[in-house]
Amino acid sequence: MNLRLRSLEIQGFKSFPDRTRLTFNDGITAVVGPNGSGKSNIADAVRWVLGEQSTKTLRGGKMEDVIFGGTQARKAQGYSHVMLSIDNSDRALPYENDEVTISRKLYRSGESEYRINNVNVRLKDVYELFMDTGLGKDGYSIIGQGKIAEIVSAKSTQRREIFEEAAGISKYRYRKAEAQRKLEAAEENLLRLKDILLELEGRVEPLRIQSEKAQKFLEYAGEKKALEISLWVLTLDRSKDLLRQQEDKILLCKTQHEDIQKELDQLENNINVLYTTMQTLAVEMDERRNKMKEIDEIISQNNADIAVMKNDITHNQTSLERIIQELEQSDMSGVDLDTKIAACEEEIAQKELSLEDYREQHLDIQAKITEYTALQSQCQTQIDALKERRYGLSQSINETKLSSASSNSLIDETITRLGVLKDNALIKDETIAQIEKERKDCEELIEEIEENILSLTNSRKGYQLKLESRQEKIDKLSLKRRELEDHMRQRQQKAKLLFDMENSMEGFSGSVKYIMSQASKGALPKVYGPVSKLITVDKKYSLSIEIALGAAMQNIVVEDESIAKRAIGMLKESRSGRATFLPVSTVKGNKLSEPSLDACEGFLGVACDLVSCDSRYNGVIQQLLGRVVIVEDLDRAVTIAKKFSHRFRVVTLDGQVVNAGGSMTGGYSPKSAGILSRSKDIEALQEQAKGFQEQISKLDEELKAAQQELGSVQATVSGIIGELTTAQEDKIRYDAQLRQLKAAYEDAVKTKEQAVLEYDQLSQRLESLKEKNVTNDELMEELNRQLEEVQKQLSQLGEKKEEYAHAGAQTSTRLAEHNIEIITLTKEIDGIRQMAAQLSDQKMGQAEHMEALNSQRLELTALNQQITEKIETMILQQDTYSLQIKALEEEISQMSAQRTQCEQETTQLRAQEKEITSRREVSARELARLEEKKVSLQSEYDNIISRLWDEYEITRSQAIELAQPVEDVSKAQRRLGELKSKIKSLGSVNVSALEEYKEVSERYLFLKEQVEDIEKSRLELNNLIRELTGDMQKIFAENFKKISYHFSKIFVELFDGGKAELTLTDPENILDSGIEIYVQPPGKIIKNLAALSGGEQAFVAIAIYFAILKVRPSPFCLLDEIEAALDDVNVVKYAQYLRRMCDKTQFICITHRRGTMEEADILYGVTMQEEGVSKLLELDVSEIESKLGMKQNS
Repeated sequence: MNLRLRSLEIQGFKSFPDRTRLTFNDGITAVVGPNGSGKSNIADAVRWVLGEQSTKTLRGGKMEDVIFGGTQARKAQGYSHVMLSIDNSDRALPYENDEVTISRKLYRSGESEYRINNVNVRLKDVYELFMDTGLGKDGYSIIGQGKIAEIVSAKSTQRREIFEEAAGISKYRYRKAEAQRKLEAAEENLLRLKDILLELEGRVEPLRIQSEKAQKFLEYAGEKKALEISLWVLTLDRSKDLLRQQEDKILLCKTQHEDIQKELDQLENNINVLYTTMQTLAVEMDERRNKMKEIDEIISQNNADIAVMKNDITHNQTSLERIIQELEQSDMSGVDLDTKIAACEEEIAQKELSLEDYREQHLDIQAKITEYTALQSQCQTQIDALKERRYGLSQSINETKLSSASSNSLIDETITRLGVLKDNALIKDETIAQIEKERKDCEELIEEIEENILSLTNSRKGYQLKLESRQEKIDKLSLKRRELEDHMRQRQQKAKLLFDMENSMEGFSGSVKYIMSQASKGALPKVYGPVSKLITVDKKYSLSIEIALGAAMQNIVVEDESIAKRAIGMLKESRSGRATFLPVSTVKGNKLSEPSLDACEGFLGVACDLVSCDSRYNGVIQQLLGRVVIVEDLDRAVTIAKKFSHRFRVVTLDGQVVNAGGSMTGGYSPKSAGILSRSKDIEALQEQAKGFQEQISKLDEELKAAQQELGSVQATVSGIIGELTTAQEDKIRYDAQLRQLKAAYEDAVKTKEQAVLEYDQLSQRLESLKEKNVTNDELMEELNRQLEEVQKQLSQLGEKKEEYAHAGAQTSTRLAEHNIEIITLTKEIDGIRQMAAQLSDQKMGQAEHMEALNSQRLELTALNQQITEKIETMILQQDTYSLQIKALEEEISQMSAQRTQCEQETTQLRAQEKEITSRREVSARELARLEEKKVSLQSEYDNIISRLWDEYEITRSQAIELAQPVEDVSKAQRRLGELKSKIKSLGSVNVSALEEYKEVSERYLFLKEQVEDIEKSRLELNNLIRELTGDMQKIFAENFKKISYHFSKIFVELFDGGKAELTLTDPENILDSGIEIYVQPPGKIIKNLAALSGGEQAFVAIAIYFAILKVRPSPFCLLDEIEAALDDVNVVKYAQYLRRMCDKTQFICITHRRGTMEEADILYGVTMQEEGVSKLLELDVSEIESKLGMKQNS
């Protein structure tokens, strides 16, 4: 296997910020440089690129530390990159390339990538690529000082890794580990699947029963569906015929109702004609009455005029009588004419005074007459206005009477219709209340069912969650139990291993074992045992006490010197080796007494005070540990040792030692304290195993309880599912019933709303009519009041006018009287004057005077005659007016009779209207009843259509197609009842159980096959593990034997003699056995490797590595100052041996030893000219030597 290292390229790794490339040839390449120059970073780079994940191994605190962190002159890098090129010309690696490159890149963000031949791969791929080649992070191709110290100082069991890699069984162990992981996974899967199978087994049988029940349910339901659909289709056909008949009846009833309405309309027209006639008669009667009043007024005026004329006649008659008297007196003697003339003049003066008074009174009376005339005119104007208003009021009264009569008729009609609607509404209310009650009952039932469903669903979910939680709890408990069993088994195995080691005194020398075996047999009394078995130490101080004791842990404590002598003799006789004995009677150690130690920082105590033992051994323990001080760390150890001038040994907690005299011993120490704490470890492990067993017992109880709970919950869930199915079926049934009730309710409410709407409209109309009647009554009352008021005003005005006329007539009479008086006085004055003149002229002639008087008499007589004739003519006119009034009264009487006849006819027509209205209401009720019956039939029809859809989701046409002939309906209904009873007797049915049973059965069979497959795989994996174990044992045994052989030879060669051997601590258990190194340098007897010097230990480890390389040469090997502890002579031996192995292995040595450098073919120098930055310088040694040779020759 070639796989030589060809090149290494570094950039940004630790102290190499710049791209740095190292090329390697066969032979030895040395990397040299002063301390701190960064040459070991090259080894770290190779470890890192091969997949090293331990930051401690890479000498850092965190992985980011491998990226160049920057200096004062340079900034930090963003990533670290290392690429390794390996020769693959012999195709040892599974790639068709002559050279394989492995690279690793890390960014500060934490992102990382691995590449092989520039292809991204996993870290696992890098590990597997170099498995069993000696390369890789756990291989022996990269060896540092730490590993050198580790192989010597480690326990025998901790040395196995390097030998396993060298023996070539790492890949087998990896495959075995993979197989064991698969086996564990298979075991877990098997356990889980068996749990599931157990759960499914509990479900299959109940589901089978449910499935059979569901099958019966589906058969019954299918037959029920066919029968129901067929019966419903028959019902639909019957309902359709009944609906058609009902529609014909409704049509006929509507026609009759319309005829009655037409007859009622004709009656209303006739009544309206009569109302018009009555209104016309009332108007004409008012006209006649008005005319009568006018004639009455004319008659009154004529009577006043006649009275005046009669007064004129009386006055004229008085004048005639006077004239006649004067004529009679004219015959008197004219004796005393002068006296008479004087008397006449005096009388004339008196008469003129009276005339003046009369004239003044005449003006007053004339003014009063004018006033009375104006008042009469004013009253007449008011009377005319009032007459017009009276006429308007009469018209309004007649109209209001007509409107009231019409309203009363409509009110009667509306009240009748409202009664009908109220009766219908009451019926509808009862129907609606019944439907509402049924609907509420149904809704409450559905609500209860829904609550029950919700409760059952929640219960099911709750129990499902309980199921899941119980199952999860069982799974967790099972997993926890397995984990506890694993932990307990591990503790028990480890405790057994430690117990066996303790019993076999593993780690003790053969001589100690021999003495203790003889003591146990009774051949040696009072042998108390090795020191390590007599003391107990706190775990904190175990390592430091073990280091402090060193080989003294195997010193045997005995009672006295005689026992020690006998024991030494027995060892000598049996040739069983050597041992140190500590007689209790003679060994009396002194404890270190330094009071100031307590004040020292980091001081923990004197070693003998930190261990516990029987008091009889105090002297022995003080002898061994009385002058050993335990401190926290090396810095404090050095400080304390210096302070006390290195007078005693100081040991740190991690095993570093500052010896008395100033020498120091230290390095890596395993964390386990070894044989010193083994007994305590066994007790702790046994206690832990016992604790795990108790936890397992508790878990078993919990598991049992959880499984019982699971079974109980499963049974409850099955019951809940059954109840839920029944509840859901009930809900479907009641939902359909509710929909029917809602439809019936909506129809009833709609009908009621229509009736209520009509009722409201009629009520509003009735209220309106009543309001109108009230308004009409109020209007009639107001109109009558106004009419009475007008009539009263007319009467008052008539009376006033009569009073004014009477007063005017009286005043006119007075005026006439005054006129007569004035005329009379004037005439008297004139007469007296005349008389005076006559008297004066009597002398002239008595005859002329007499003639004048006669003339006046004739004139007055003629005037009275004219007035009398005029009065007679006016009296005749008055008679004519009286006849006209009588004629008008007769006309009014006739009109009133005619109006009464119209009112009678109207009353008769109203009675007919009421009768016809009653017939119309009967017709309307019949029509409503027929409509309601139609709605009921339609609702029944629609309900069946709804049920077809709700229950079976089919339409009527689809139902007709599905319907089958029904020969005997009653028989079909009985069968339907039987089917319903059978379905009900089935109880709750889980229809999904058919599919669920099928799925569970299939899953059960599938999981059963899975279990069988896993058990088969488990068997195969166990066989594979056995085969791998056998191969590993065989290969390891063969190669270990070879390594041991070569180690013996190389040891003799390197040490110039002596003996060395590698042995297995447990040859019967090769794969878990520890490896012991037995060496005996020339002239020395070494019982423990710790007794070797540091250089000797390093040389022993180098010899082991060389032996490994002899058996399984690594293609290349990077050695990081492993020869640092050797002296110059041994360094030369080391370098020469490297040279001898160069034919099979390529060596890269990081060194500062001259002997190694002299043997190198190529030198790389690492410097740090710039602070914190490593630089590389390549030197060809042969060229240097040739140049040096040329100089010497010259």
